[in-house]
Amino acid sequence: MSKRSRLPLHLVLSMMVLSLVAPAALRCQSRIATTDELAKRAEVIAVGKVTRLESEWNETRTMIRTRVTVSVDQYVKGGGSENTLTIYVPGGEVGGIGEVYSDMATFRRDESVVVFAERDKQNRYRVSAGPQGKFTVKRDEITGKVMVSGNRTLDDLTKEVKRAAQLQDGN
Repeated sequence: MSKRSRLPLHLVLSMMVLSLVAPAALRCQSRIATTDELAKRAEVIAVGKVTRLESEWNETRTMIRTRVTVSVDQYVKGGGSENTLTIYVPGGEVGGIGEVYSDMATFRRDESVVVFAERDKQNRYRVSAGPQGKFTVKRDEITGKVMVSGNRTLDDLTKEVKRAAQLQDGN
């Protein structure tokens, strides 16, 4: 066989492999949750600033998790009167050993955030819907408006969340 006759066969085989693998890869990608879905799913939605990150082993020492402490400026849903919210996220670094989990929210100290959280089986708060349940809050340098997700104001997001929560409660 000449090189010319191998190339089309090679391309055909590559296309066959891709046709088998691509649908499985597409099924693995998570769907983007709407703000309404996030608001309905979350027990607590808080606006605040990350003040502390503490990584630790879990009780059975099988994984590392990080306790994220958020100083709460405003509860958009739930929360009560506590001025801090502690959220647990998988991953972190303890004693030079690090774990990173894809498709999980990440936090930085002094970062301003909006967090959608729900309780897990251990009654600890976790971020709802992985990275989709956390928004970084920044002030637009040109307009001075407080923004989340690039082109959306914090006020617009909180109004949308409150509307969704009211609809959920039947008000």
